[in-house]
Formats: sequence, C-alpha cells, structure tokens
Amino acid sequence: MYALHDSNDHDSDFAKIYWTCRDWSYTYFAKLYNELGVVPFDRYIPESEVTPLGLATVKEQLASGVYAQSDGAVVFLGEPFGLHTRVFINSEGLPTYEAKDVGLSLTKWQDYHFDSSIIITANEQMQYMQTVLKSIEQFAPEPANRTIHLTHGVVKLQGGIKMSSRKGNIVSAMDIINEARAAGAASGIAANESTVMAAIKYAFLKQRMGGDIIYDPQESISMAGNSGPYLQYAHARARSILQKSSLTAAQLQDIDASERALAIKISEYNEVIMRAQIEYMPHHICAYLYELTQTFNRFYENEQVIGSEREAVRCSLLDIYANTLKQGLGLLGIDAPERM
Repeated sequence: MYALHDSNDHDSDFAKIYWTCRDWSYTYFAKLYNELGVVPFDRYIPESEVTPLGLATVKEQLASGVYAQSDGAVVFLGEPFGLHTRVFINSEGLPTYEAKDVGLSLTKWQDYHFDSSIIITANEQMQYMQTVLKSIEQFAPEPANRTIHLTHGVVKLQGGIKMSSRKGNIVSAMDIINEARAAGAASGIAANESTVMAAIKYAFLKQRMGGDIIYDPQESISMAGNSGPYLQYAHARARSILQKSSLTAAQLQDIDASERALAIKISEYNEVIMRAQIEYMPHHICAYLYELTQTFNRFYENEQVIGSEREAVRCSLLDIYANTLKQGLGLLGIDAPERM
C-alpha cells in the first residue's frame, strides 16, 4: 500500500482515502483513551514509518546469513531455536508483518534507547513474537533482550462465547463502556463515570494476564463482592468513619491482638506491588486490595473504633488502611472517592 503514494502525498485520490481513514482511527482511539482516563501518548509510530527500515534491515541481514532464501521468499529459520520458520519478505518482494516489527523494534531503539519495551498482543501471537525477537537478537541483541512480550486472552460474551468478526458477534471497547453505564443505571446505584470506569478496569485487571475474560456488566458494577465499585465504597466508608472522630491521630505503638491482622495485611503492600511489577501481573494488586478490605471488615465487625479507649490508635490504623487502599486503586487507574 505504501508504494501507491508518497508519505508526503495528501492530495491524490488514494492519499485522501488513506489519510482520512487513518485520521478516523486515531480519533476513535483518542476518544476511547480519553474515556478510560489514559494519559495521551507522546508519539504514535505508524506502520508506514517503520516498513522501509524493516525491509532494508532484513535484506541486509539476508546477506549476513541471519535470514535465508526459501522458494523466492526471505525467511528466518526458527527450528534451530525451537521456533517456527516465518516469512519476513514474501515471494513478491513485499515485507510481511514480521519485517515491519523488525523496523518497529529498531526505530524504538534508535529513538529512545529504552530500558525495556513492553509489547502486548493476543495469546495467538506468542510464537510469532518469539520468532521475530529471536531473529532481531542475532544482529541487535540489546533491543531484542530488552523487549518484553506479554500476551492476553480474548474477551468473551456472556455465556463464554468467543467474539468473532466472521460471525458478527463483535463487542467493541465502547460497547463495553456503554454496557457498564447501562448496568449502573439499571442497578439503582449512583453509578457516575468514576464508578463505571472502576467497574470496567477492575473487571479486566483482576484477571490473570494471559487468560480469557468473560465480561459481565452487572457483576462488574456491583457494590458487593470483588469489584471496582466495592473497593471504592470500602475507601469511602473508611473516610466516613474517620470523619466521625475528633481525636488527634496517635502513633501506632503497642498494637493489640485485635488490630494485628489488619496491620500485618497493610504491611504486605510493598511486597505485593513489587511482585506485580516484576511479574507484570496487575491482578496481584487486585487480589491484595480485596483481601485488605476483607481483613478490615472482619476487624470493624468485631471491634469498636469511634468511642473506644483505643480510638486514636485505631483511627491512625484506619487512616493508613484508607491511604493504602487509595494508593493501590491509583496504580490500577481507579479513583478513590471520599464519599459515595
């Protein structure tokens, strides 16, 4: 397609179609990211920008022996590395996605010299990406070894039906957002945008990376159970309790037996965050935050806070609990409202 018009051509009939469609795509993604509260990207790197470099690099490394000729095409022989052989330039001389990803990797390395580059694709692209990175490793080991490939499953409709463009049962990201809004309105709760976004983000992030997701709007928006809105409510509830106290917070000293379980659970926060970061698994944070709220609930059901002899100490513990919950939700991109 790139051979049909120059990258600076905005006037030919084909170019007008190309640039219009590309603008539509960028506009839609900008709308979606804005809905989700995603910080705007510094840069988009379109396929057309990296294709020439990818094509030239594969041809250059063909002469070096990294790639090989096969039936008129240029391939990387993956079998010696326990991988599949993949085509990088087809028999018509056109670059495949593999060659374009070579160009993308080298472009990012040249422009940013990154510490790490995280690529997220569907599970089906795991072997594809392994082969591409292994080929790059042969002539540019640093960017290849600093690239981390994560995969995710598919979003399924209720009932576990896998979405398929061929069958026409596709649900777009905006459809999911609107379904969550509708579920919130139908539930009778005060489902503002903060609650809706919490419902969606948490429903996805609590799933282990790589697994399929069956999204249930009603379950995700619920104020009960392991949901984003529930954790928001737990934070607001803690703040409400603290507002009832007129005492100055006290130092957390001489924690008694009834307070110890909550204090211990709070102390696990940094370890959980570190694990989630090292493993690139945000579901660890979700699981921890839910366990944290359950630990607090058990404490609050059995122990008096406001009006107790240990009110100042317990309010300090409660304040740390609320701050921990707020920080954890913030890492997930979820607001922690003061009241609900």
